[in-house]
Amino acid sequence: MKYIDTRTHYSLMRGVIDFLNLTVDEMNHIFESMYYDSEREPRNWANSFLTKHPIDKPLEYIQMFHLSRRLVGTDLWVNDNLEQLLLKESPLSTFLKKYGITFKKKEDHIDILYKGEMQPLDDEFRYSGGNMYYLRSRLGYNTNQDYCVNGLAFRHHLEENYYYRALSLCPEFVQNIEALLDINGMSSDYYRNSKYYCIEYLVPLSEVIFDANYSPESDRDKTVEFLSQAIVRLYDDWWGSSFSGDQNLRLRLSDYATIKKEWFVCAEEL
Repeated sequence: MKYIDTRTHYSLMRGVIDFLNLTVDEMNHIFESMYYDSEREPRNWANSFLTKHPIDKPLEYIQMFHLSRRLVGTDLWVNDNLEQLLLKESPLSTFLKKYGITFKKKEDHIDILYKGEMQPLDDEFRYSGGNMYYLRSRLGYNTNQDYCVNGLAFRHHLEENYYYRALSLCPEFVQNIEALLDINGMSSDYYRNSKYYCIEYLVPLSEVIFDANYSPESDRDKTVEFLSQAIVRLYDDWWGSSFSGDQNLRLRLSDYATIKKEWFVCAEEL
């Protein structure tokens, strides 16, 4: 099987059943066992079940749902990493340049310049607004860069996720620069000239990093982790628990990777 469709409850259920070679009755029996086994958390139950269930061949691809408020005129097929968006000519860099904000590569990080003056992000007492530590992370000041393109693995319940709400008005990066430099109206300007999308990609599993405390490396281990989370989501739906949409598998590419055009599936305006 190439991938499991996570867009709806039905497609996710059908995909898991087919991949694990189960029947609907057997899947319901799994949910009943999880419900009555009060000594184990559902996630532990799913992990234990998968260690006993042979997985002969891993998934080849995984869906990645990228939430993005895009400026009007942006090519929705293109999704560069943050370094490219800021240092190259792009709708984002053009928009920020309108407010006197430019960027320059310096050794292992990216400098912010405002009206030609470099902004020292190592001076924590210089600015009264904005999350300077977030910006330092995104611009490569920390040990690990954070230029990556990211997304979520499950379209099902996506509207209940924190990121869905947080990104609906303006990119977090733009909001923090506005607050840091005390520029009034930049975020609202961005909002008025943009549209909000859920962009679906179908990415080879080998190219994806699971953004978690424990990040599986092999395609087989990634498949097991994905299935474990999928089973728990389906179980929560089955017994009507107070499901938290924030429990969505976060995905990312490597920091310098870009989305290939052949991975693009569709762009859904929200």
